[in-house]
Amino acid sequence: GSSRQAPSRSLRFVGEMARLSVDRNLPRPQDKFSDGTDAVGMLQFWGTSPALDLLDDPQAAAAGPAAIGVSPGQQYQKEDSQKDGQNESIPEGVEGEESQAEEDGDDAADASADASDKEPQAAPLPEGEPVNILIAGAADLRHLLKTLAKCHSGRRLRFFLHESRHETLARHLLFLQLVNNQSMTVRDRAETFLSLFGNTLVREKDSLYVSEIARELVELVTDNSSHPLADIVNLEHLKFKDRDALQDVFKSWRQDVPFDVEALRDQRCRGYYRERYDYRKNLMDWDYQTHIKPRAGIINWFHYKEFCFTGVAFETRLASYSVPNRTLASYTEATDRTRGTTVQVRGFWGDIINSPYHAFGTTTDPADKARLFKITGSQYRQTETDVSEFNVTAFISEMETGLPYHLPEERPEEHSFPYASPLDELRKKGEAEAPKVTEVVPETRAGKKEWPPLMKAFEGVEVVLLSGDLTDTLRKSRYQGMFHRAFLGAMSTVPLLEEMAQSGADEIFKGTVKVRRPPRLEVPEALGTKRESCTLARVMATGALVVFETMKYQAHFDSLVRLAFRHRLAQVGHLSGWRLADERRAVPCLEVDMKERRACDLEKDATDFMRFVALGPGP
Repeated sequence: GSSRQAPSRSLRFVGEMARLSVDRNLPRPQDKFSDGTDAVGMLQFWGTSPALDLLDDPQAAAAGPAAIGVSPGQQYQKEDSQKDGQNESIPEGVEGEESQAEEDGDDAADASADASDKEPQAAPLPEGEPVNILIAGAADLRHLLKTLAKCHSGRRLRFFLHESRHETLARHLLFLQLVNNQSMTVRDRAETFLSLFGNTLVREKDSLYVSEIARELVELVTDNSSHPLADIVNLEHLKFKDRDALQDVFKSWRQDVPFDVEALRDQRCRGYYRERYDYRKNLMDWDYQTHIKPRAGIINWFHYKEFCFTGVAFETRLASYSVPNRTLASYTEATDRTRGTTVQVRGFWGDIINSPYHAFGTTTDPADKARLFKITGSQYRQTETDVSEFNVTAFISEMETGLPYHLPEERPEEHSFPYASPLDELRKKGEAEAPKVTEVVPETRAGKKEWPPLMKAFEGVEVVLLSGDLTDTLRKSRYQGMFHRAFLGAMSTVPLLEEMAQSGADEIFKGTVKVRRPPRLEVPEALGTKRESCTLARVMATGALVVFETMKYQAHFDSLVRLAFRHRLAQVGHLSGWRLADERRAVPCLEVDMKERRACDLEKDATDFMRFVALGPGP
């Protein structure tokens, strides 16, 4: 009785095999929705994990949600009941359920584990010589900033920052200059940092700042700069074509270069949501409720929705965000429709569903966490933007003064309606704060500008920029056994996984098992058998600490994929001769017929990062 006609189809028999032919003009599933890769983009401008002090940070061992999502009717434990090493207190009535789920997922591992095995410990850092730290694919400076802010020992640090895209390296130099610009107040630097860090649209003064400093950054990469940053930034490891590419990026930041980021981002959204573009708010709500709120509930739904719609994540004070952020412009390869040749297309190719809030806004110093993450009326009093502003301000202040930066003393007004914010006094202090250094003198008699000195924390620090393929770069003999600490972003592990797969690592774990356990328990004899085939293993010093970013806070991958990614990293580390720390929570057991809901619970309670200790070559 329906007026709609069924699609034309016919059943043909070829020999003993039947074939069903379907009209090719029928809509395909990929025409209606994307698998998520369209939303991630071609390059990353921000990370999706909390900032770490790579020398020694308990946050690296944190497990469970960063900040539990809030639901009406739940009763929460007091802040003083939080346990060390845990991310956030668990709602009463839910704690038993989550802990039981964690125990069930690890029973198999506990039964087979050797009780005599001890948690691996990294070797002490060298005294009297630089500590070499490799940061690959972090997409931003969050780890460098926190490491310098928390390092009060006077150690000499050498950061090797590797990014496969020149646009990300250029932003590293911009933010290094910005945080060291002591002609601006700490609060102004923090606000400008966040605006340029995660907003597609910025304030007029932010755009003007980028346009003006871009000229000096061009001088920096051509070795003609008098800026103090030239004394700590080492460009000798870059090829000349990389320097030329950086120079082109800086020139594209000038205000006279057109960049319609609103239209370009809208094209990306249409390509991702496709036929469901008009209903994208519902899909945003699904991503938030399923992947964000259970793991980082302090991220406000309205702020996340605003980011997904407009690309503006951080708004401070009463300002107008209407000027395109040209630091987010980038190129990607495409095919010319008429000629069929490969061309470079300029546009906005960053992330449109993974917000920049995780880098600075989902955790903070334990001394301040109880007040910043306080809940009233089933809602967080502060938002992820407040926490991000506080953390960035704290990092800059600590790097400048060398003194810890915390919230002021608690006031009675914080406990009675309308609940005063502990950040109010800090903001008032920031507004009254006068610049400590006079404005930059345009030019001296020699024709060179005078710049404010670098902050105290940058004394004895060297920042080495690396680019190109990660494995090709690290194969050079100068890097062998060099690094004492390393951090790898989730997307930067692809070359490493491909390298190990080509060496035959897949054959070791080949076969179907009902429950996939950590590789130390499945194939203990394979420890270190592929060390010489792993480039990253050869550049790590004995006893070095290697930290991998997981997909825990990604907003688009299924939980089964996230767990499988953990197991893949654990296999690579095992074959490279590394010991995995907190194995029980870092690599939950993966069942062959595991349901998505079960995998989601295990991933939520797992560690934020995977930490390995390099044991060095065997006997």
